[in-house]
Amino acid sequence: MRRLILGGVFLAVLAGLTVLPWLMLDDEPAIEPPAEFHRTDLAWIKSLFQKHDPRRQTPEVTYSIRLDETELNRLLNYAVELRRVSGIAADLTPNQATLTATLAVPANPFGRYLNITAEVADIPNGVQIQSLQLGSLPLPGTVANWIARLTHHWLRHDNTYAALADAFSQVHFDENQATLDYRWHPELLTQIERKSAELLIAPEDQVRMLAYAGQLDALLKPYPHGSTVPLATIMSPLFAQALLAGGDARMENRAALTALAAYLAGISLPKLLEGDSRSIRRAPRVLLSLHERRDFAEHFVISAALTVNGSSRLATAIGLVKEEEDADKGSGFSFTDLAANRAGVRLGERATGDEAAQIRQLLANARSDADLLPDYRDLPEYMPQAEFDRRFGPIGSARYQRVIDRIDERLSTHPLAR
Repeated sequence: MRRLILGGVFLAVLAGLTVLPWLMLDDEPAIEPPAEFHRTDLAWIKSLFQKHDPRRQTPEVTYSIRLDETELNRLLNYAVELRRVSGIAADLTPNQATLTATLAVPANPFGRYLNITAEVADIPNGVQIQSLQLGSLPLPGTVANWIARLTHHWLRHDNTYAALADAFSQVHFDENQATLDYRWHPELLTQIERKSAELLIAPEDQVRMLAYAGQLDALLKPYPHGSTVPLATIMSPLFAQALLAGGDARMENRAALTALAAYLAGISLPKLLEGDSRSIRRAPRVLLSLHERRDFAEHFVISAALTVNGSSRLATAIGLVKEEEDADKGSGFSFTDLAANRAGVRLGERATGDEAAQIRQLLANARSDADLLPDYRDLPEYMPQAEFDRRFGPIGSARYQRVIDRIDERLSTHPLAR
């Protein structure tokens, strides 16, 4: 009898393991991948974050972010671009939101996609899950909320999550609109930055990045504070060290480029990954230049680092948005900066692609600016919007594209990019 019971339990478990994936997984996505992410989307998102930049907020004052349904989905599409989620969308009605997400799953006999649909209601001081569905498998709202409460209670053991949860005081859904009330705390931004790095950067990658940050500090230490040094002078020995490290060239290239970009962006990797100070910022002690231009070095290296850590398409869009902003209210539109961005993207693609070992060797052998980047200083730059429109028309016009073709043609013959 005991064997019979155990056999029955085993068969029930086996049936559950077979039936549940069959119910949960689908052959078709509930949400299609978003349309191509354009620079106008990025410009809008950037303006949204600038408007609600926490560094400009008064501590302990309640602020509100209001987004209509189109804006919310636009923001969710940005998350898709960053996180490689297949698709995500929100449908807003009074006091309720229906959130649907599609995740691609590894190859299996049951289905290609996990479609998740949650109906969420706003309640005082929070939200409540009314229903949750995983593919064709429905979960009652009481079960979903019980799981959510347990998860929330467990996550509150993390100081960053607890502080972030306490900062958001109320969510309200209306017809085609969502409002989020929050109260900002000055130290929360640094907490989020550190937690993001902890979650997004694998421990072994953190070790690599810290090692290259230390080597970079050692390479820059002999130079006087505030001096300007050619990028090749630093990049060559940094990647020579990457050669000595051996290992996976893709991983070493990513770590070295990230450490160099963090330095140029004024971020201290030790403070980000190891420290407990109130800020992770640190002004570069020594400036780096490329073809005698500090901005070229920043555009080139930061675009490469963005590409090796995420999406080359997004890195390209970021570079173009920056130039459009400069044309409108900054130093002016510069094809030179745009060329450095495109070169950085190409470097990032090859540094983590099939030619990673070759790129590592080329960077270790770099002796001059020309070894890193073609000289684009003959291209038009510093053009206010009116002058740019008069000379080249809108972005994508034939006159504009001819300059882009010149950039790419020159880049295609360069050892790092061809």
